[in-house]
Amino acid sequence: MKPPRAWRDTPAEELCPLDELTTAQEFFTANASEAALAFPKNANVAMTSALAGVGPDLTMITLVADPDASTNRHEITAHGAFGRLDVVVSNNPLPANPKTSTMAALSLARAIRNHTNAIVI
Repeated sequence: MKPPRAWRDTPAEELCPLDELTTAQEFFTANASEAALAFPKNANVAMTSALAGVGPDLTMITLVADPDASTNRHEITAHGAFGRLDVVVSNNPLPANPKTSTMAALSLARAIRNHTNAIVI
C-alpha cells in the first residue's frame, strides 16, 4: 500500500484513477513474477519476499493505492504446515523517489558493507 503519488509514471495510472481516490483501492493482483515485470520500480519487497519464500510464481501480490497513506506499507502473510506468519512494515518514502523507501536505500548500503566486510553482523 502506497500513496497515489508513489504510483505516478507506472501502469497504475492506467489501472486506477489516482487523482480521484477517496479510499484505498486495490488495482493489481498477480504473482510476484508478473508484478515485477509490470511494476519494476515498485516490486523490490514483493520479489524479495517471493525469493525468501515459495518463489516468484507462487507468491501472490496485491498492489494498493491509498490517498490516506503517508508511508509505503507492506503486509506479508505466509501460511503452511508451520502455521501462519503476518508481518507489517511501514517505511517512510524516499523524498527524492516516493516509489521506494528510505529503508531500501539503507538496506542497499548495508548489503554493500556486508559484502566488503570480513565479518558480517
